[in-house]
Amino acid sequence: MPSDAYTTSVDHAFFLPLDGLAAASPHALACREFPDDAFIRLGIQRVLELSPSGRGFLQEHGPRFPDVPGHANYFASLGSPRRLEVLRDVGRALVRAADPVLTDRLAGIPELERYACFAADGHWHKAATHDPRHDGVKMAVGHFYGLNLRTHTLRHLAAAEGLHENDMSALKRIKPKGLRQGVPKGTRVIIVYDKAGIDFDYWDRCRRECALFFISRVKENMIYDWIQDAPVDATDARNHGVCADRRICTREGHLLRIVCHTDPVGGESYEFLTNVMDLPAGVVAELYRRRWEAEKVFDEIKNRLAEKKAWASSLTGKETQAQLIVLTHNLLLLYGQRLENEHGITNRAEDLRREQRTHQAAKVCAMKGLVLPALVQAAKRASQHSLKFIRWLRRSLRDKLTEHAALPLLRTLYASS
Repeated sequence: MPSDAYTTSVDHAFFLPLDGLAAASPHALACREFPDDAFIRLGIQRVLELSPSGRGFLQEHGPRFPDVPGHANYFASLGSPRRLEVLRDVGRALVRAADPVLTDRLAGIPELERYACFAADGHWHKAATHDPRHDGVKMAVGHFYGLNLRTHTLRHLAAAEGLHENDMSALKRIKPKGLRQGVPKGTRVIIVYDKAGIDFDYWDRCRRECALFFISRVKENMIYDWIQDAPVDATDARNHGVCADRRICTREGHLLRIVCHTDPVGGESYEFLTNVMDLPAGVVAELYRRRWEAEKVFDEIKNRLAEKKAWASSLTGKETQAQLIVLTHNLLLLYGQRLENEHGITNRAEDLRREQRTHQAAKVCAMKGLVLPALVQAAKRASQHSLKFIRWLRRSLRDKLTEHAALPLLRTLYASS
């Protein structure tokens, strides 16, 4: 164990990536009672804890933090447009710092070198306590997120507006530039979205304006003209399960591609729709399969972090919560990477379970005379933070443990099944 682990606290190491980011925001202001960095740290702590309300969180956990505000100041800060701008700036800066150091989960696919790849989707949770009712019912609160399929960093794209904003309305409001999520010019961007994100005119606009492409699934009532089938390289192990690679034309004249794929394990058939024309068919199928990783992240937010309900009634307060959730997710990624790189700590028990699941899937395919696609076999990293890790972190932060005291417990937890 490195010598600095004897004096470095888990609290310091976990929050270290945030150092200086709030102060660097052009929207930062000095506030003696409740500084911006204290506001952000307290918000992340609330995401990590299981307190169902803001008052409950301050009562139960407030005494252990410096710079804890009174109730009125705390709730006013949640609805502060300026604080929200600071959060947005900090979130963008953290992602810029995180993406180059986190493991690239798509590194084994050379054809994707010129692409940034995101899974995007909406996530809904319960209304806030004081939200108004509509026809006697409180409406769910929605947010739209983008998950980087390379590094798993999460970005908040937009808060749903109106009573229940649909996906295409939100995507058009985010605009093509917003969907690029800060990716620099010269790199193409792929957005993997479910059927709710299909709008061919908007897809064409995104492609023409900023080299933004989509992968989705064919809608049941979709009408199109078949042009031709492209050859599928059967010698490429990534293409196992691909039945056809079709070029089609929609009624509006948009040239698209349909990749027909059969899951060799379960036998289900899928038709993937895309305007990405230069990737192997098996890579298209695998990118859509990894869209499920976004659902796993949402499950983690709702069930492992217990973020099932809005904190505030204002739209600003709702987005503030979402931005703090995103910061928490990305800090968990960075700290997990630090533990692996600097201390050699990995969740070996979960790794073994994942390897066993992959081995079993390959065995099922072999019994059918089929082969599990190579990219499915290569995907070995977890798509969620384990509950063991989150519980360990909560305890370590509460008890102000040094890494020297805390890491042996985490090693023991990870070693158990």
